[in-house]
Amino acid sequence: MKQLSQEAFKRARNWVMMNGRPLEQALFAHEFENGPADDVLNALHAYQNVDGGFGNGLEPDIQLPDSSPIATSVALQHLVRFAEEPKADTMIREAIRYLEYSFLEERQGWLAVPEKSNDFPHAFWWTVHENGMSWIDANWGNPSAELIGYLYLFEEYVTALHIPKLIDQAIQHFLSLESFDSEHEVYCYLRLFAMVPSQRTEKVERQLTKAVQSLVKLDRENWENYVPFPLKFIPSPGSPDFGIPSFKVEDNLDFFVEKIEENGKLTPTWEWNDYPESWEKAYQHWSGILTEGTLSALSRFERLSK
Repeated sequence: MKQLSQEAFKRARNWVMMNGRPLEQALFAHEFENGPADDVLNALHAYQNVDGGFGNGLEPDIQLPDSSPIATSVALQHLVRFAEEPKADTMIREAIRYLEYSFLEERQGWLAVPEKSNDFPHAFWWTVHENGMSWIDANWGNPSAELIGYLYLFEEYVTALHIPKLIDQAIQHFLSLESFDSEHEVYCYLRLFAMVPSQRTEKVERQLTKAVQSLVKLDRENWENYVPFPLKFIPSPGSPDFGIPSFKVEDNLDFFVEKIEENGKLTPTWEWNDYPESWEKAYQHWSGILTEGTLSALSRFERLSK
């Protein structure tokens, strides 16, 4: 079991603080240096639009300034951690307003990004095609399943949508899947079931295990690429293991310790095909996100040297 040295931790910390976005800097400071929650919320608020949704490159592969359901899902992943803060409560209320406004009745959910995102730099997988959908939208649960979870969690702010019906539809969709083409759809379902634990029936657990087993890449030679590695499904000690051997989780942690020891940060394992100047900026932003997030994971698993 490898531990990240104090020296490597400081190198990674300094990289985030010098090169990361204000959001990742505030998240790091909050987790490791007793930084105020207000700094995180102020940084996150810079990405929120007047309609309550989030955009402005919060998801760095989408540089659309306007709101999108996918960027709003990213924001809510942060906001749920600070839901007791008055400022977060206001931001959540406005985000729920946006989700109700952007809900598509015929889809019983959301499309990840609006067509207007084509007018701004973006990764090719976010391009909206003539049918009004990006490749991401082939898998309904990303982000609709996750967004339904936020509606449930903050139901006091929902005025127009019938949450029990939406939850039931989301679960029936998941249980009907015979193959799993998108790890991101499964991540969204894992977040949904974390928010609505009463729905984690034995049938759901069997389907989740089947999904994870079909997607997870267990061998470290794969981890240099953009793949669903063990920590994507087991984000903290005590999480369900879905049949992933514990020694593979430990090896995955060792892998990231080695990467940070070697490079002082983590960098994206993917790239855009177009917009090279914008990708250079997004690459830096992603490096901050990945580095801060991995340091947080290593902390949860007690992999930081004292």
